Amino acid sequence: MTALRRASKFFLPFGIFILIFLLHTPGNSYASDIGNCLLCHKYAGMSRVDEEGKMRLFFVNESIFVNSVHSKVKCEGCHTDITEIPHKPAKKVDCLVECHIVEPSTEKKFSHKDVDTFLAKSVHGTTDASGKPKKYVEDMPMCKDCHDEPLYRPLSFFKKVRPGISDAALGRCRVCHKKEDFIYRFYNHVTTRLHKSRNPLNIAEVCARCHDDETIVARHGLSTKAVFSYSETFHGKAARFLDERIPDCLDCHVNKGESVHQMLSHKNVQASTHEYNRGKICSNIDCHPGASPKLATYGVHSEFSLEQSPAQYFFTAFFIILTGGTLLPLMVIILLDLIRRFFPNATIKGRK
Repeated sequence: MTALRRASKFFLPFGIFILIFLLHTPGNSYASDIGNCLLCHKYAGMSRVDEEGKMRLFFVNESIFVNSVHSKVKCEGCHTDITEIPHKPAKKVDCLVECHIVEPSTEKKFSHKDVDTFLAKSVHGTTDASGKPKKYVEDMPMCKDCHDEPLYRPLSFFKKVRPGISDAALGRCRVCHKKEDFIYRFYNHVTTRLHKSRNPLNIAEVCARCHDDETIVARHGLSTKAVFSYSETFHGKAARFLDERIPDCLDCHVNKGESVHQMLSHKNVQASTHEYNRGKICSNIDCHPGASPKLATYGVHSEFSLEQSPAQYFFTAFFIILTGGTLLPLMVIILLDLIRRFFPNATIKGRK
């Protein structure tokens, strides 16, 4: 028994050392998890019921995380209150904290605080021009209301545009950069920002969560369900077929070259959708170059409403009446003809 105890005292630290070594081996799937958080959070059923009685899931999909834009960020970089394992319930992540990643152009720690500054001055900000809280502040979107899915689509321009990683591009990277892990991460990080990370249909669906919500539309005095009316246009119908060449909500509501977080109200003279600036939207080089400013007067968000767009209302009503007045009598004639063909000897009762 004494010999067994002596052996355990010798082999236990050695065994722990071997386990740690294996977990941090470069070829192991947990290599990016420096804090070994996935030792627990890799289990799909890991969850608990919180103080409010809601079920909370704590599973982390490693394959999604490793291929996401946050793959180089350690867990502790966002969950700053976790300092021990096992840890107490983590606080809600603040997207505005300084990240441990250094922004190369300034050599300072990266932060999303500029995004918050843009958002505060935009139409989606929680305060008005005088700094007072807006009515129904709870309706204003926060970070995770839009950034809810880890969409990640690196581009390839080899022979033709196709999703995936370009081997030709990686070959040029390998001339200077020697670490394969860095090459793949950097390539994915850059290329996913050189184009839309969401297709037009997905962007419209995100906007529809608020702008097609009848309660929110009524609260803020919006005249229409914006995404629904967009879906009825040529652009919206093309988006349903996953055509990525057509304009989406952000293409029209954000000034070229600016962040999507700087979206302004159409009443703001600096907004792309202001009546003085709308012509530039349609006539830009990516859409209808050389188009007349009158093209932008088309009511993209018009609905079948006498109050909102009387001209379109009467035009649509005229064609509804014309179509109905033409087809209904024709259908009656066809129906009577079919009855005569099936019942050639039938007569109306009482007639000779």
